Amino acid sequence: MKYDNPHMSEHSPRMGNAVSRWIGSVGLKLTGWKLVGQMPDVPKFVIVGVPHTSNWDAIVASLAMLASGFKYTFLIKKEWFFWPMGPLFRALGGYPVDRGKGNNVVDQVVELFEKEEKLCIGFPPEGTRSKVAKYKSGYLRAAYAADVPVFICAFDGPKKRVVLDRLFPLTGELKKDNVALKTYVDNNWVGINPERQ
Repeated sequence: MKYDNPHMSEHSPRMGNAVSRWIGSVGLKLTGWKLVGQMPDVPKFVIVGVPHTSNWDAIVASLAMLASGFKYTFLIKKEWFFWPMGPLFRALGGYPVDRGKGNNVVDQVVELFEKEEKLCIGFPPEGTRSKVAKYKSGYLRAAYAADVPVFICAFDGPKKRVVLDRLFPLTGELKKDNVALKTYVDNNWVGINPERQ
């Protein structure tokens, strides 16, 4: 799919059409939000939406992705993929994972990265909208195992912006990288509900 879009790179995974991009653009305007920045020039990566402090995060992120035509994948327990939810989740970028005993989610993520030419998998590292002392490390374990970078998508609550921020430098040391990413986010971004950050 080729079209002029300042937010996408040549390698960005894409989806949708002119109608879905129009819906996303109108949705952003009606809610007063805007999308700024550009996706990284890499075909495969993990994206973290931070700081995650409100249900609005998912809504404005989805509108921003629709507006830009960007395709990101999010993980959902396979039990949720029943009719009519299954087809809806798949259309929105959902991917079923088996969290049952003996099934390693990271292995499933690696397998998905290996079979796709372009792929972005999204994670909310807080795992909740409540205040947390540290991020959950699943996003890093997935990125390390699949050998892909981590990109930050920030929710700038005060300015009502979805910001395509930056690739975050990783050292390979999980605890160190996890602390460093949260510190960076806390020092640079304020979410919709700052008291939950």
